[in-house]
Amino acid sequence: METRANYTAVGAFVLALAAAVFVFVIWLAKVQFDKAIQPYYIMVTGTVTGLVEGGPVRYRGVNVGTVSDIRINPDNVEEVRLTIEVPEDTPIKTDAIASLEPVGVTGGVYVEIQGGSKDAPLLREKVTGIPVIPSRPSSIAAVLSKAPEVLENLMKISNRLTLLLNDDNQKSIGTLLANLAQASGNANDTMSNANLLIVDLRRQADTLSKQAEVLMATANDTVGKVGRDTTVITAELAKTSKEINKLSASLAGMIEENREPIRDFTATGLYDLSQLLIHLQDLTNNLSRVSRRLERDPTDLLFGGNSGVKAE
Repeated sequence: METRANYTAVGAFVLALAAAVFVFVIWLAKVQFDKAIQPYYIMVTGTVTGLVEGGPVRYRGVNVGTVSDIRINPDNVEEVRLTIEVPEDTPIKTDAIASLEPVGVTGGVYVEIQGGSKDAPLLREKVTGIPVIPSRPSSIAAVLSKAPEVLENLMKISNRLTLLLNDDNQKSIGTLLANLAQASGNANDTMSNANLLIVDLRRQADTLSKQAEVLMATANDTVGKVGRDTTVITAELAKTSKEINKLSASLAGMIEENREPIRDFTATGLYDLSQLLIHLQDLTNNLSRVSRRLERDPTDLLFGGNSGVKAE
């Protein structure tokens, strides 16, 4: 009886352990039986090398589901149809877009869903059946599709470099580099001279600044003296102006007092004065002639002129 009881206990423990392991496996696999699953199709035109069933599906980098099926599209052999399964409440919008992206350097590939604006409607609500998420080439596929063109351009560049780096051009490049080195040395000398010139200019500027300060002080003193002299001159001019005004007033009074005598003088006396001046002018002319005759021959004026002929 005791042996049978031990077997029962061991069996119960094993069953409990198996149930715990089963629950742990379910939790580890993140299997959620209480959530509905929504399938989506993705049509890919390029290669799907590296993608496997059960591979991850990420929406903006977040794991949301897995790849459940990979096959050629029965309606278009130029496409590969991927079937992914995500929880029904995953908000995949009508403007979402899918692509295949590499997983590091391991060679694996996963499905990445990008896009989807806040105001766009849900994709599953706009279609009947299994919705199709639009796709675009992956970054790797885009690079690989451009690889032949890139290689061709590289070959052209290589050929041109070969032509460019011939012997003649190499000599020219060497000469150019030597000239550049010499020009660099000359530039260094020029910079040194420029620095010396700048220092000298600063020194001259300081000297000019000091001289300008002295000149300004002298100018201020001169302006002050001129101002004082101007004040004195202005006072003298004012005084002189007053004297002139007084003299003008005196002359005006004198003329006013002697208006009648002046009128009589201008009427009669002025004519007599004019006649007197004429006679004085005639007298002056006669005296001038007598003076000239005396200078030429004084005896002729005193004894009279000799009209006869002088005896031999």
